[in-house]
Amino acid sequence: MPTGVHDSAFIVNAFRARHPQISADPHAALWLCERHEHWATRYAQQVGQSEVLVHVLRHRFFLERLKAFLAATPDAALINIGAGFTSYPYLIPPGIPCCEVDTTLTVAFKQQKLAEFEAQGLLPARPITFLPFDDLNDPAQLSRLLAQLRTWLDGRPSLVLLEGVLFYLNLSTIENLLAGLASIQATGDIVATTSFRPEECQKAMFLRLVSYCTTDYQQAHFSPTTLPNRFYRQQRGYALLEHRNCFDLQRTYAPQEHLGVAEDVLEEDLYVMQCT
Repeated sequence: MPTGVHDSAFIVNAFRARHPQISADPHAALWLCERHEHWATRYAQQVGQSEVLVHVLRHRFFLERLKAFLAATPDAALINIGAGFTSYPYLIPPGIPCCEVDTTLTVAFKQQKLAEFEAQGLLPARPITFLPFDDLNDPAQLSRLLAQLRTWLDGRPSLVLLEGVLFYLNLSTIENLLAGLASIQATGDIVATTSFRPEECQKAMFLRLVSYCTTDYQQAHFSPTTLPNRFYRQQRGYALLEHRNCFDLQRTYAPQEHLGVAEDVLEEDLYVMQCT
């Protein structure tokens, strides 16, 4: 069983590795082991099988948007908050500055494994800065993160990715995080994120996800955050450029696959905002 929410990185990575042609992440398999495959299988059994493809599709969407942004803004940097074991730095042109934020345990393990993969010739070297933070719901830690990101970014154009993160953050934390990002990003910069709409709470799958987080991720008194679409439309400092859901993405990136009916799919919507 996982030891905490940080182990979700192994599960989501295992999902990406099951559909490398859809996720467009050929490196996900590097992180696989029997234990993590077992965790991923249990998650899908406990929450719902459609979760595998949904996670794969969201990765593909963000990768495509990241590539498009970098093609138009080649001097930009990537900030990935809640990076887990994603391979974005290895899926974009070399030389792009990347900053990854995650828990102390995840960062330490990832740094160790990346060094091994690079030494073995399995991955090329990439300029990645790692920032470990264990609880962004702590205002002091969030403030330190934003200060460090401002220094690291140093005025460069940027895309900030928040993939599968807001579910675990308090509403006040999300508001303060986005306000802080708006203060360090420039006009035209991007924030790309995912969240559940409040109506998803009515689905049995959502209740199973919350139960899974409480038991397997050991999140006592877990209260997930959901956000209505208007939250993004009304976000100060940003304009909403794009809003997609998993059914849109399935038709675009995996027309040969079938997600199922809406009741059997957790629709974690995807949003792309541009700094104004």
